[in-house]
Amino acid sequence: MEKRKKQFRGIIKSLVVILIAVFITVAFTNGEDSFKSLYTKIQIFSTIVDRIHRDYVEKIDPETLIDYAIKGVVSQLDPHSSYFTIDQYEEWSKRYEGYTGIGITFDIIRDKITIISVVPGGPASRAGLLPGDRIIAIEGQPVIGIKRDQAPDRISGPEGTKVRLTIARNGCPKPLNFNIIRQQIHIESIPYVFMIRPGIGYIGIVRFSSTTGDELEKALQKLESMGMKHLILDLRNNGGGYFKAAIDVVDKFLPPGKKIVYTKGRTRESLREYYSTRKHTHPRLPVTCLINRISASASEIVAGALQDWDRALIVGETSFGKGLIQSQYRFRDGSALLLTTAKYYTPSGRPIQRPYENKTDFEYFAEIINDTLRSKWENNNKFKYYRTMILRRKIRGGGGIRPDIHFKSKHDGFAPAIAKMVNSHDRPFFTFIEKYMNNYKDLTKIDQNYFLRNYSPNSKVLKEFLRYVRRLGFKITNKEFVDNKKDIQFLLKQEIAERLWGSKVRFKVQMMRDQQLLESLLYLREAEKLLLSAYHIFPQPNTH
Repeated sequence: MEKRKKQFRGIIKSLVVILIAVFITVAFTNGEDSFKSLYTKIQIFSTIVDRIHRDYVEKIDPETLIDYAIKGVVSQLDPHSSYFTIDQYEEWSKRYEGYTGIGITFDIIRDKITIISVVPGGPASRAGLLPGDRIIAIEGQPVIGIKRDQAPDRISGPEGTKVRLTIARNGCPKPLNFNIIRQQIHIESIPYVFMIRPGIGYIGIVRFSSTTGDELEKALQKLESMGMKHLILDLRNNGGGYFKAAIDVVDKFLPPGKKIVYTKGRTRESLREYYSTRKHTHPRLPVTCLINRISASASEIVAGALQDWDRALIVGETSFGKGLIQSQYRFRDGSALLLTTAKYYTPSGRPIQRPYENKTDFEYFAEIINDTLRSKWENNNKFKYYRTMILRRKIRGGGGIRPDIHFKSKHDGFAPAIAKMVNSHDRPFFTFIEKYMNNYKDLTKIDQNYFLRNYSPNSKVLKEFLRYVRRLGFKITNKEFVDNKKDIQFLLKQEIAERLWGSKVRFKVQMMRDQQLLESLLYLREAEKLLLSAYHIFPQPNTH
């Protein structure tokens, strides 16, 4: 015990020495009085940390206490500067770089790890694992009843290592054993690429990663080979990612030598400008770009540059308003600091960052998702206006990208009785379709295009589903079921699509009731006129 106390006091002394070394610079900059005041604060800080360690009602690990102190300092800077412990950093980086594992998504359903989907071409897919399989043992150790947050650590592991899974599968009388070698799982940044209708291509970018530029080039070439004459570029719900990836995306659509974005901060290194090149440009294509209130950061660089250069018609909702650049600093223990070092601006000079001064973090983020707070922000600010680079159209600055065509917020909620089923850990829609399709094999022969256009679960399927959910304990009246019939059919159709063809066809089912996307199709001519006016390019004839 005494040894641990000495170790902790040694940590505190070392921290104080480091802080003093850092703040010595302040003495030269702001004078002796300022340094004395800072030195006093450092002494108070060290005393407080030591007192918490010794006397606080609950025991706190010294390293955790220091992490708290660091996070406290960083949290006062702005809403986007962050300090990550090693575990937090690894979890954060998965969103953009992927992870090492076997390539599945899963949930805990009735105390069993249930595979929801399998990454095509991944280790689990090659081994033969299927959606609906239940993992009942890992390395011979039963995992029935495992907690949701414990499962990833048991399944994932270092690249090249092997994991042995024991699987229970419907229709198989005995458990199945699989030996799977873990590998790096790449998370696609552009999972959705297809033709909405003849001549109209769709590309959905869900994150900006190191491979986004290459993925976009392949997507564009694929759709152009299929006869695409107009592109719907969907950036909704894309919270950003790598700064360079946004530049790579814009570079596909602008002529060479056009400013894409510039950054400005306190240091000389933060003053930078980025321009389009001649590499892989697709200049003739009319573009409609969809954004919403969750579109942030890199998404706003793309939408802002395309709007400033009159290159795309921006439709949807005003975007998030995150125009701060975080530089990444890694430390020896694996932790990381994401520190705001600059702000970025669109080619016309618009700052993207939404005001955060004199707001709590809760207020800052809540005004994006809360319609009342959002209206208050929109109505109580005096926005500065700018002009686009070619047509000199009037555009608003001061926070986020305001679209050329504004759509109402997309509210696609379900009635309480249905929402309860959707959000239940029992996943009744998933488990019902799993059982249903084992009994009705004829669905496996259905044509995908016919399914998307015409299929809807019939009254027999709906009656079976109602009996099923009631057996599970869900309380839903006949009237509630009838009143929400279309939503139930939609949710069942989603699960059938996933089961037959995977997540990409499931997304196509979702798209068919996506009101913002459907509304954007009404403005294709506007995007074509914009391209013609700004670049004097006549789009090739469309079929819509």
